[in-house]
Amino acid sequence: MENIFEVIKQSISNEQVFLILVFGAMFILMLVISMFITDVINPVRIRYNREINAISDGGMLGNLLEKLHKHHSVFVPSNQSLLDRTINRLHYAGFHLKNNLLNYFAIKAVLMVSLPFITFIYMTFIPSMKSSYFFEGIFLAMGVGYLGPSFVLDVLINKRQKIIQRAFPDILDMLVICCEAGLSLDAALQKVTKEMGISHPELTLELQIVIAETRAGIERHTALRRLVERTGVENIRGLVSALSQSMRFGTNVSESLRLFSEELREKRTQTAEEIAAKLGVKLLFPLATCLLPAFLMVVAVPVLLSIKS
Repeated sequence: MENIFEVIKQSISNEQVFLILVFGAMFILMLVISMFITDVINPVRIRYNREINAISDGGMLGNLLEKLHKHHSVFVPSNQSLLDRTINRLHYAGFHLKNNLLNYFAIKAVLMVSLPFITFIYMTFIPSMKSSYFFEGIFLAMGVGYLGPSFVLDVLINKRQKIIQRAFPDILDMLVICCEAGLSLDAALQKVTKEMGISHPELTLELQIVIAETRAGIERHTALRRLVERTGVENIRGLVSALSQSMRFGTNVSESLRLFSEELREKRTQTAEEIAAKLGVKLLFPLATCLLPAFLMVVAVPVLLSIKS
């Protein structure tokens, strides 16, 4: 193995290695970018994605799985539970188009191949590198390529859910005001999306999808349930449950929204009080490590200097 590496080192110069790395990285980058901008530069695909998004209630995958299994079985796994979890996570992160599932697994496959290849080329031309480290570096790069997209997706999910949770009280208060003013639920949702579109674009986009689905003939309960599936936020789940019970039993929607808003406001107050109660305990460590040594220096150093003099 070491003789092979020595032959490779002697046959290829450092400039050639640099050019190979640059061209390889550019090829992989252009391949990944082209997968993302296909929908932007192809109007036929844009219209197809827009039409195919209005799916029925017969499952999250539908014809997509059949298409991917026929033509892209290299990228997409056959585990149904894994595919369902991945689709839910992509929805939580805000990726609602159907080809995002293929893009996600394709990025994983490309990184699992390209990162070990680049790592192998880089480690080959390090003079002091031992041959035993090559396999460790290659397996480490392969693990990063496999787990990296999942980690990035988790970060995007947490970020988006926090944004939706912060925007939800304002949206709910606006919705209560519109319903108490005499507007129907559909008209109130349209008014909220119009007024809050600039300040809270993430949640208003989800509400616009709900409005579009109800206009397309989907039942309101189903559209609201899909809202919960796309966001994964617990507060929205409670709101949808309250609205579903109100529509099922024929009670006043504005009254249900007002009661839910009061409960949510009380819950937020309790959460804020809990965070404030934990603040004193959390401040002990930084105060003991930062403020206490400085205080002891200010108090003790003059005394020690006076004693020494």
